[in-house]
Amino acid sequence: MSMRLNDDAMRQFRVAGVFQDSEHTKLNLDFSSDGRRLLVCDHSALTIINTTRQVVLSQVHMHRYHPDVACFTQREARVLHSTSKNDLAICCLDLKTRGTVRKFRGHTKNVRFLATQPEHANMFVSSGEDDQVYVWDLRSSKHIFRLNKLQRPLCSFDPTGSLLASTDSNRIYIYDVRMLGEVPCSTYCYTAKDEAVWTQLQFAPDGKTLLISTDNSWCFSVSAFDGSFQQSFTGYSNEQRLPLEATYSPDSQFVLSGADGGRIHVWRAVDGSPVAVLEGNNVGPVKCLRFNPRATMFVSSDILVAFWMPVANGTYDWVKPLEPSPGEASKTKKKHEAEDGGKYELATTKDEHPFPKAIALPAPLMDWERLRRKFSSCNWRKDKKLCREKSGAIVKEEKADTDLEEGEIREE
Repeated sequence: MSMRLNDDAMRQFRVAGVFQDSEHTKLNLDFSSDGRRLLVCDHSALTIINTTRQVVLSQVHMHRYHPDVACFTQREARVLHSTSKNDLAICCLDLKTRGTVRKFRGHTKNVRFLATQPEHANMFVSSGEDDQVYVWDLRSSKHIFRLNKLQRPLCSFDPTGSLLASTDSNRIYIYDVRMLGEVPCSTYCYTAKDEAVWTQLQFAPDGKTLLISTDNSWCFSVSAFDGSFQQSFTGYSNEQRLPLEATYSPDSQFVLSGADGGRIHVWRAVDGSPVAVLEGNNVGPVKCLRFNPRATMFVSSDILVAFWMPVANGTYDWVKPLEPSPGEASKTKKKHEAEDGGKYELATTKDEHPFPKAIALPAPLMDWERLRRKFSSCNWRKDKKLCREKSGAIVKEEKADTDLEEGEIREE
């Protein structure tokens, strides 16, 4: 059974765990695609946390690179991180060897956004303070596409990985990843009464809307299909005009945003109605905020990293798993209570659409008279004896080699 998110469930989120591995402000959070690992980035280190047991799996010191942003790749043991020292390159780091696999050079100023393409093992996008957007392939150090002449560009892939959205001041461009070019598929232009700067762009998990965060005390959503304005989410404090992050819940029903004083505001995505204001262990502005894509959990950070989960004794709406269709095999494990217990058997329902009966292939035609003459000839007996002698020698050599232990070299 799984828990359905509703207004009451969102109000019952509380801090379940807190981490503080350094005195540096956390700059970036990223969940792995399966939701089991969390990547925490600051100027001093990259930290990998197990979200199930909430323990630190590994930590890589980054004093040499001073990264501003990092993200997981589709490969389990590799991450991407930016550098604000030396050549400002993007590095692909192998967590097992803790070595840099490849560097991607092109940005002339600090990189402030990195994201991998969903459903694609090698493609990722980056945008920087140099107003450049690059699309990269992990197998090559050279970019495969570039967008320039933009102002403070932001980027985001849709959940299927087929669309790439980018911004230019008050415009949104939609590109088809399969046909990247200078001309976008769609362009949406917006006007605002205040001078708020766009700081974050992201697709909803259902792909229907885009969420734009600003450095003012509001964020808003637009349609991903025609660019029409949907809802605004406001009412929180951001006195320092910081780029506070917002995020969708995995079912796209709620929007969450960080605020001053460690508070987190929650709204309904469909109508912008406020649902809750959550207060946790963060004391400064909540700059980073991410919802786990596979679990009922989200994470916020300033200097601390706080894990938020519903209280254990709360009242929730539980969803039963779907029943298997009549024609689908229902695989269940039944434990025997026999004396040799511990064995499991596979129980399946009868399939209403069985596989068609296999067609028997005809036997190959053979010339039995020719085979009889061949086997009765003297030459065949001599060849057979010679083959036995050769094969016997080979078998003896292989048996002799097997007497050697692992790593031992035979002396001639």
